[in-house]
Amino acid sequence: MDWIKIASILSNEKTWAVVAALSGAVAAIAALLTVYHARTSWKEQTEANRPYFTITNPGIKPLPQSPPYRIQITMENIGVRPAYDLFGKIYIVDKNLKSDPQFTFDFSIANEIPTKTPTPWYNDTLRLPTNVSPQYIVLAIKYKDPVVNKFFPQIFFMKWDGVANGQTHPDFVHASKEEKQKIGDHLKDFLKDFT
Repeated sequence: MDWIKIASILSNEKTWAVVAALSGAVAAIAALLTVYHARTSWKEQTEANRPYFTITNPGIKPLPQSPPYRIQITMENIGVRPAYDLFGKIYIVDKNLKSDPQFTFDFSIANEIPTKTPTPWYNDTLRLPTNVSPQYIVLAIKYKDPVVNKFFPQIFFMKWDGVANGQTHPDFVHASKEEKQKIGDHLKDFLKDFT
């Protein structure tokens, strides 16, 4: 191409109209992508700030006049926002996993659960025989985040070594990944509302 043709193309109004239209289209696409990414980031950030629970010191606690004993699991919302409408179940099933849960406790919490506030669940009527075989303890909860108007489930899998010759093991400890899989498979019908 020679310089005369290039100068002719560059001085043509249609050329600049096409360049302007293409630039406008590119700018519109870039703006749409920016809005999409901002919206996606906002949604991810909003969901990341949801309530989220951990448990601390779960186990069997003596009372001043034991027996009976207290079975206690303390939950704490370590998320950013409060949780609402929490409900849950606690299942106690023999470690051999050959039967349905021996005990089931249903509970709910009416008030908002703020962050960084321990929220204990307990039952003070536990009477233990001289020997209790090892058990699995499953805590399943579901709660609402009102900002995203969505319920979130969580399931905690623990084990308890039971009672041997009148000696009660006081603590529930975390189950292994393999145990979690076995317990989850065994209790899948009981946990369907929490998955």
